[in-house]
Parts: sequence; structure tokens; C-alpha cells
Amino acid sequence: MGFGYDEKNAGNELITKPGEYEVYATAYADKLTKTTRNEMEVVNYRVRTDVDQPAQGALIQYDNFVNTPKAAWRFNALTKATQMFENGHDFGTPSNWAEEMLGKPVIAVVAMERDNKGIPRPAVRSFKPSKNKPMTETPIVKSGKELQDAANGIPDNMGNTRNAGPATGNPFANTGDSIDISDDDVPF
Repeated sequence: MGFGYDEKNAGNELITKPGEYEVYATAYADKLTKTTRNEMEVVNYRVRTDVDQPAQGALIQYDNFVNTPKAAWRFNALTKATQMFENGHDFGTPSNWAEEMLGKPVIAVVAMERDNKGIPRPAVRSFKPSKNKPMTETPIVKSGKELQDAANGIPDNMGNTRNAGPATGNPFANTGDSIDISDDDVPF
């Protein structure tokens, strides 16, 4: 089999119109809000490819869920739309909640808004239960716990060679000595 061009496989269509999209949460990040430093989960969604709809496979990014009493309704709205948890279910932490939302099908009601550079982007305004269950596609998810476990496996001194000392035979080790480069040593 050769390597050929397929015009039907040239990337995902972008969301350019408001509407309802069958989606699932594909990734999340634990953050703090800039001004109040409240806990926040930032969730990304993928438009399902197993449902006949525009923008299949496209991403809807940066949906913020801020952990405050006034904003709790957003956590509850997404949880309710999944139809997978009993009332009063305790997720323990916002991060655990976000982890549990990964791969769950819902309908995202999307509006178009402009980012800080004036570029239009889709923004999730509300949620509804999916009309297409069960999913026939395998969700592509990036688990926050998997990412954190991978980060925890990185040695403490990786990327920080300031105090690592010289390594035997490593000409790039930071020995703390200054380096003198003459004008004759540079190519420009």
C-alpha cells in the first residue's frame, strides 16, 4: 500500500456557528483563577465523530469551572447532563470531578464569542443529555492523573542543571565557570 493524498482527511472542520453539538470531555487541567486564586478546572471537549453533525472531531477548549458557591451550578449542570451519577454523589475534589467527566457524552450548547485578540471561538453556555447513547467511537481522553503520574516520574534534577554539577565526559554540563567566546568563534 502506498502513501497517498486523501482530500477527505485534511484535518478537522472548525466550529464556526453557534448550536448544539454532541461532545465528550477529552482533557482537563487544574488551575487557579488569576485574581481570586480560586480552584478551577479547565475542560476541553471533542465533537463526536460517531454522530452526523458539523465539525466532527473539532475541539472546544477552555471551558472554565470555578470552585465557588456561586459557580457550583456549572459543575452540577455538566454532571446532570451525563446522567451517570446519583444526586449527592461526592467526587471529593474538583480534580476528581473533572477526571470522572472524561469520555462522558453530552450535548454542549455553544455560542460564538471573541477572545482577547478579537478572534471568534466557540464557548459552552449550557449542557443537555446526549441523544446518542451509547457512543460507538472510543473517546480520546487525556487523563489528568496519567499526566500527573508521568510528571511525577521525571527526575527532580531534569531540566535544572544549575546545581547538578559536572557530569563525567559531558561537555554541556554547567560547571559554574564562565565561558569566553571571541568574535572569531561566531559565524556572523
